[in-house]
Amino acid sequence: MRDFTVKKNIELLQEQKLHYIIPIHRNNKIINFSPLEKAAFKKTVKTYFAYQDRIIWHYEYQREGQNIVTFLGEKLRVKEESDYLLRIQKYPETHSEDRYYDKLHSFGTLSIVYDLEGSPTSKQLYEAYKQRNEIEVMFDSYKNFLAADKTFMQDRHVLEGWLMANFIAMIAYYKLFWRLKEAKLLSHYAPKDIIELSKSIYQMKINGQWHCSEITEKTKTLFKKIKIDYLK
Repeated sequence: MRDFTVKKNIELLQEQKLHYIIPIHRNNKIINFSPLEKAAFKKTVKTYFAYQDRIIWHYEYQREGQNIVTFLGEKLRVKEESDYLLRIQKYPETHSEDRYYDKLHSFGTLSIVYDLEGSPTSKQLYEAYKQRNEIEVMFDSYKNFLAADKTFMQDRHVLEGWLMANFIAMIAYYKLFWRLKEAKLLSHYAPKDIIELSKSIYQMKINGQWHCSEITEKTKTLFKKIKIDYLK
């Protein structure tokens, strides 16, 4: 493989008899972009799956003794194309129309080389790779979703309580992640989606009796799949 870093990493993993999924830089010559260079590439590829309400096209092949899969996300491709075209005017020294056309077939792609037991499907490989950033996602959720990266506490005991509350919140968030994973729903929902749905469920007191707010059948079915019962 021409990318020395990837090749060296693979050699080390193979020496230790370890399995791996490794992304490949788009400029690596081992990647076969020829199917995407065709005008009607979808008729050639014909294989796709849904991931978090996005369609991912993919095709598998072998080069230099390695198993490779190239994925294409349409939404990502459109975004990257637009971003590059906008940068031509801002950064003409590093971006140009010629370079744009050179990169056109690689926008929105992800190529991985892998060695795993069994015969994983392309979707399983894609989902496994996407899970690599679980730590980053958790930190992002901690900072942005839970807004727990800043504290103005000045009392030591209050600060310790604040940290403990955030720690428990992160445990709950991660449990949601695993329930979605076990139910094979990660391609459709993220933990924050479940939290947002939960915000609309509450108890109200009417004439001295507590009543649960209305829950749609779709939400009930979803919660049942991930073993959450708000009706108890």
